Amino acid sequence: MKIEDNKVIDQYGAVLAEYIRGEWHTKDPAVLEFVMSEDKPEKKRVRARDEKGRLKADDPSTPNINEAWMPEA
Repeated sequence: MKIEDNKVIDQYGAVLAEYIRGEWHTKDPAVLEFVMSEDKPEKKRVRARDEKGRLKADDPSTPNINEAWMPEA
C-alpha cells in the first residue's frame, strides 16, 4: 500500500481509501491503521535569520539544538 495524493492505493492500483472533507474513508480497518501510521505531517524547516535578515549560524556549544534552522511560519 502507498498514499498517492488523497488516496491509498494497493499494489494493483485499486483505491482502498480516500481522504474526503478532512477525514479518511475506508471499509477496511487495516487500511485505516496503515494511514494513521503513515499520515504524519512533514515539518518544513527554513533557515533562521537574525533581526537584520542575515542567516544565523548553528551554535556548536549546543549539540542537540540546531539554531541555523527553524520551523516554517
